[in-house]
Amino acid sequence: MTGVPEIEGFVFRQQLTQSARCPLWRAEQTALERDVLVAVFEPEAMADPALGNALFAVARTMAQAKTALLPDVIDIIRTETQAYVILEDAHAQNVVQLLDGRRLTPAQALRLASRLAEGFVGLHAAHLVYGGLRPRSLYLVDGMEPLLPDFSPMRFEAGYGENPPVEPTGSAPYVAPEQYLEPAAVDTRADMFALGMTLYALTTGQVPFGALPPEEILQAKLTSAVPSPCDLVPNFPPALAGVLARLAQRDPQHRYTDWDEVLFDLHQAGEGIAPSGRNPSDSVIAPPDPAARARAERTIRLSVADLRRMRHERAFRERFSWLRLLGCLLVLSLFFTLLAGGLFWLFRELFLP
Repeated sequence: MTGVPEIEGFVFRQQLTQSARCPLWRAEQTALERDVLVAVFEPEAMADPALGNALFAVARTMAQAKTALLPDVIDIIRTETQAYVILEDAHAQNVVQLLDGRRLTPAQALRLASRLAEGFVGLHAAHLVYGGLRPRSLYLVDGMEPLLPDFSPMRFEAGYGENPPVEPTGSAPYVAPEQYLEPAAVDTRADMFALGMTLYALTTGQVPFGALPPEEILQAKLTSAVPSPCDLVPNFPPALAGVLARLAQRDPQHRYTDWDEVLFDLHQAGEGIAPSGRNPSDSVIAPPDPAARARAERTIRLSVADLRRMRHERAFRERFSWLRLLGCLLVLSLFFTLLAGGLFWLFRELFLP
């Protein structure tokens, strides 16, 4: 589409995505005086009935999916001349713009990964694969609540619906190998791969294979490995690096079975515990250098020791505060007992014969 869309009742303000099928715009719905997001279908999607039907089937399923990862669908419009989907505008900000060259800390990455995994649970329940997760597609609401407003890369899991052809995008470093090799067999594990590579980029500041031409990236993913985040970021937790390596396995059979398993390992990583289950060596992310792993594990042990000490100190302060309150009550009780006894003695001496 060239230029700004012209749809009656909408004033288009800003284009958020460059999708070749249905770019996403931020707009004002003038009749209701509210900000909305509008995914406007391009002439290609309008002219190809199979493509248009597939995209609308994804949009309708998206409207019923129970996940906070996707914006609410307000309306789906399809006429002979126009087709568009109206979405709620949560005024989210793109994570790349928010970071502005900075990296996520491991703690921030753990929290973001957990929120994304929780959202993918609902997406998987609706048999949808997002298929295009990368830093530029990831938006944040209220600081760290993730949102994926662009539904154009989304498709059904294998066997659950008709899918549009795979759309070439600028997200080649983050796309799972099977999305190119076996697009008809793609399932939710492709989003696991993209999550691992996205977190890698956000925590290290390096785009995996980003220096290669797009046509060489797939071969690099199948034969090469990017350095472990432990080798790039001082004190990067090896447990989190292990989760990223498991997410980014070349073979989807070697990734996690489901998102609940991902959430469990993320929780364990927050406690400094290495991932559960198998962790084959064919990950796109290389294992950490032993010296870097030792330094990171030493830091984690110190952090856990500090955390335990702080918990003990807090528990002692809480117990001490209760003891101090009990002591004050005992002193007050003794004071009033002595006062009552003294008043009674004085009364007896003055008024009783």
